Amino acid sequence: MTVPAVSVTVRDATGATVYTGDATSSGDEWTTSLPAQPEGVYTVEWVAGTTATDRDRFEVVGRFLFSLPEARGSDMDLADPERFPTAELRHYREVVEDEFERITGRSFVPRTARVEVEADDTPTLFLGYFDVIALKAVNGPSGPVDVTGWTVDPSGSLRAPYELADGDRYTVTFTYGFAQVPEDAKRAGLLRLRSVLTAERSGIPDRATAFVAAEGGNFTLATPGRNGYETGIPEVDATLSRYKYRIFYDVLGASR
Repeated sequence: MTVPAVSVTVRDATGATVYTGDATSSGDEWTTSLPAQPEGVYTVEWVAGTTATDRDRFEVVGRFLFSLPEARGSDMDLADPERFPTAELRHYREVVEDEFERITGRSFVPRTARVEVEADDTPTLFLGYFDVIALKAVNGPSGPVDVTGWTVDPSGSLRAPYELADGDRYTVTFTYGFAQVPEDAKRAGLLRLRSVLTAERSGIPDRATAFVAAEGGNFTLATPGRNGYETGIPEVDATLSRYKYRIFYDVLGASR
């Protein structure tokens, strides 16, 4: 079957169209290029005539935990683009960023989230995220909501200027995270990236907590998931531990 031309439409959190164009094919893949967009969550719709329609979502982040040049400069092996191609570094940077957010319940970079929450006959909606920066859009039972007078709190609550009917569901798009990446978090991220990509190189693993000279050849390893270790790298875990909201971990066992 011949696939017709594929058109692409990209919309922002408010539903406004920010890009329309045609996709190009390469084998079984279709791609398109669009101008740089502000930080946010976007929906993309791929339409092949009347044959098929596919919808997806992507995020544009405010910054990264560390730059790719910083990653290459942090280790002599990572500086080799043949051994560690740019696409691989980019992928594992995202892996490290997601892992750090999962462990701490916080994002070290500005990000955008879109969540669905249910009202309980009060003006407040709880988003389930920390370090909330700004509200982008709200969609309610009747569609887009005028958010004039709505306020967000860094602890993750959203407050409307009126009560929200019990059981009504709202889709909220908002930004959260650190406006600037803390230096210790950046160093921990670079160390974690190195441990993931070059673990086989070192005779003394990064997760070693004790070492005996060559005559003995013994060392003790920190094991991820045991005794408070999350990644198994003591320096990284100590840094991440400082950024956890302790009351949530101590009382509830998780941040969200």
